[in-house]
Amino acid sequence: MNEVLLSLKQQLAHIAALIPDKENVLYFDYPLHLNVGDLLIYAGTEQFFQDYGIHIRLRRCLQAFDIEEAQKYVNKGTTILCHGGGNFGDLYPSIHRLREELVRRFPENRIIVLPQTAYFSDQAAMERSAAIFARHQDCHLFARDDKTLQIMMNFSSKVRLSPDMAHQLYGCLAQKNSQPGQRAVEKTLYFLRKDIEASQLEKEIQSALSAGDEVKDWQDILSQGDMRRELLYSRLSRLANKFRLAWLKDWINNSWYSYSMALIERCRQVFVAYDSVVTSRLHGHIFSCLLGVPNRVCDNSYGKNTGYYRQWTKDIDYVSLYEKE
Repeated sequence: MNEVLLSLKQQLAHIAALIPDKENVLYFDYPLHLNVGDLLIYAGTEQFFQDYGIHIRLRRCLQAFDIEEAQKYVNKGTTILCHGGGNFGDLYPSIHRLREELVRRFPENRIIVLPQTAYFSDQAAMERSAAIFARHQDCHLFARDDKTLQIMMNFSSKVRLSPDMAHQLYGCLAQKNSQPGQRAVEKTLYFLRKDIEASQLEKEIQSALSAGDEVKDWQDILSQGDMRRELLYSRLSRLANKFRLAWLKDWINNSWYSYSMALIERCRQVFVAYDSVVTSRLHGHIFSCLLGVPNRVCDNSYGKNTGYYRQWTKDIDYVSLYEKE
């Protein structure tokens, strides 16, 4: 076992300690979309629930979220959990509005925002959101890096650093074979962002690659069938919301979780086929660490990856920052 990764997993126990009644918990905004990094967080969160004996009375994705439905499940001792990730801020406003709605509606209940990276492109938007959160007296925020911690201190007096929820998967995923490979030349996967968080560095890396070098992002591992499945489940979730079909929402919960685990296994098989990974995806980095694949980390557009590396993973002996050659 890697002692650094084991320690990161064990640090998530601080979150479990904040849940007084583990039979009375609600969990919102699990990711019904095809960002595999978010699915790794989701899988780690569900593993966390299992490992700490936490019973979720209601779990809903963004597409199936209904504040009136949530109200029926909330009582005096209910703890409300919000999914972790990198969407605390104004880059993904619909998700952040969900959290604000929970904070407004349930001022007497403990609310825990699982480990997040925060980023606001607009100072006024940050101040407006902070004012909403600051009125809640029992809102606990977990920050994945120090920069996020400083932002979140405007939102709550109950802020703490924490590694990502995906670390709960350590020891649960089949590792890369540690035996030396037989290849004459090391095979490297360049796992680089192609979305709104992509940076100039990624373009520079790609322009310097040789013809045989392989560049992928999550969507390159996914299929048209996966996209159709996501679209179907999203539409069904909205339909279930419109007609208040709780049984259909629950079926989607279970079915999407099983499908997510199959997608993670497909991605695992891709990653372990390489000798090393260069990545600008935070969960390309975390996933590589969990699988025992040597990896080098380069940044996204707002510093999320190097912040995480310096805070949590820099002491793993097969991890380093990417340096331009």
